[in-house]
Amino acid sequence: MRPAGGRAGRSAPRALLSAALAAALTLAVALSPASASELAGRTTLEARIAGDEAADFSFLSTTAGEQYLTRTELAAPKSSRAKQRRSLLYFGQLSDFQLADEESPARVEFFDSQPSVNFSSSGHRPQETLVPHQVEASIRQLNNFTTSPVPQGGGARAAMANVIATGDLADSMQRNENEWVLTLLEGGTLRPGSGTSELGVCGALAPAVADGADPGRYTGVQDYDDYAESQLFYDPDQPVGPWAAWPAYPNLADRAQVSFEAQGLNVPSYVAVGNHDVLVQGNEDANAAYEATATGCLKPMGPFSSAGPDSDSMEDVLDPAYLAGLVTTDPGKVALVPPDPNRQYVTKAQQRQIYGAGSQPDDHGLAHVDSTELEASGGSAMYYSFSPRPGIRMIALDTNTSGAGLLVDPTTQQTTAEGNIDDPQFRWLQAELEKAGAAGELVVTFAHHASTSLDYTLPDELASPCTGTDDGHGHDPNPGCDPDPRSSTPIHTGDEFVSLLASHPNVIAHVAGHAHENDVIPHQTPGGGFWEIKSPAVADWPTQSRLLEVMDNRDGTLSIFATLIDHDSPVASPAGGTDASGADIQTLASLGRTLSFNDPQVPHAAAEGTPEDRNVELLIADPRRTSGGGRPGRG
Repeated sequence: MRPAGGRAGRSAPRALLSAALAAALTLAVALSPASASELAGRTTLEARIAGDEAADFSFLSTTAGEQYLTRTELAAPKSSRAKQRRSLLYFGQLSDFQLADEESPARVEFFDSQPSVNFSSSGHRPQETLVPHQVEASIRQLNNFTTSPVPQGGGARAAMANVIATGDLADSMQRNENEWVLTLLEGGTLRPGSGTSELGVCGALAPAVADGADPGRYTGVQDYDDYAESQLFYDPDQPVGPWAAWPAYPNLADRAQVSFEAQGLNVPSYVAVGNHDVLVQGNEDANAAYEATATGCLKPMGPFSSAGPDSDSMEDVLDPAYLAGLVTTDPGKVALVPPDPNRQYVTKAQQRQIYGAGSQPDDHGLAHVDSTELEASGGSAMYYSFSPRPGIRMIALDTNTSGAGLLVDPTTQQTTAEGNIDDPQFRWLQAELEKAGAAGELVVTFAHHASTSLDYTLPDELASPCTGTDDGHGHDPNPGCDPDPRSSTPIHTGDEFVSLLASHPNVIAHVAGHAHENDVIPHQTPGGGFWEIKSPAVADWPTQSRLLEVMDNRDGTLSIFATLIDHDSPVASPAGGTDASGADIQTLASLGRTLSFNDPQVPHAAAEGTPEDRNVELLIADPRRTSGGGRPGRG
């Protein structure tokens, strides 16, 4: 990977925030009234959000809602179903927070200026400092729907069983990002910024860091006071260059670092890991150099050269020695930031520990990992199954690769952001499906990747090797190494995954994220088939979540209702020029959604999908139906 070229001089470091100003900022936040949201408790059946895609910058407004579209590719509807249906399982889905510590020195935002870099569109988002607030508003909206929006035959509405979180919850496998995710899911005080005043790791640079970098304020690429103006990024204090038509919101980035109280979900949540949860910014296996950069005090700001023998690779840019040299040779490319040991990377085993320290007794699903699989995998297994309701089996999969030493599979030309299923997990999945079938259980699988993204064919063993030693962070010096002693091969990709699910008639749905888009795919077999449901990202437009419900129509068919909801924040964001010092959580979430719509890297049509991908009723033959035509029980 090679970032784009260019140079810039360095500006003087910013002065420390005075105690009086800090106190005033905290007071302004505390006194700010809650912004009312007209979306609270309303689905997209009642109202949708739209903007002007042709405008240089567009604010948002509501438009007419969109009713359920009945999809009949897998079963024919019967007119009596609405009068007699009953709920088997009602649950929510959140996906792709990509909750980024945007102040982390191991971020690679500058790659967004290089279109040829495969993951450039995920290197930086103009709204990412506001993603914690959008996640919070999404959770608050889900809490408005602990009762289903879809009536059963007698008019009763089901209670929500749980919420599944389909991966990429953290952005770059950092400990603090994972801890933020847990706080948002469970509730509690969240400080969405990072950085400490403990400057020992900075060495000779410690005095300069102490003079110019305050841990309480934003230090990142969206504040040109911190380094020379490159025009690569939207600075809400004073938009310039290609962002000049965007509105200014003075103090927005600093305000976004202020702690707030997360509400937490009112129902249990179950996590599946995504590529951003287990790889450095979703693409690279973590090593000692990357971790030292992440926890250190020199943040690469770019732009960097992309041509010739002196070009800058990711391996160069995230090398602490390389960054230290730039302080003297090219200071415009780096900024001093407060270090933070909590930016250290976490292995899968450590992620299990983080979730295990929470208040949910089953560790957000990870306590359900089979003990045999856990031991055999060297403590790295993150796949599991559980039964949220009688007669229903939910199976969470880990569809990520560890083989990130090579960024692109030469056969498929897919990066390590794409997924697969290694052979040990594939065999475990086969056994789980057989057990569920024998028990007469309906099966819903969920994972980060949909079948269309399971096309990375290189083995996990290509990751940096494990050394068997502890680097002081509770893990190997190469925290992205593959500790599973079992062979990952043969690798199983999307076609095999679909064939496996389709060969078990009791599988009715696979629910995923990753693609940041609405997409509903029927997989048809002679005896039935299953539905694949891809949902959008909280981090990107359209910043929505889903409500999902399995209904027994009691006529030989099932209906899966999929309902999109927008997060609980005002549709209309404040006018440009508004000082954001006193903005509350809902206002910050609203601004995040507005910036998400205007993000030039997001294709609106693909992300939103068509009506066939949004509010839908998905018909499928009930696989429990007896051959004699009797109605099955509820398990």
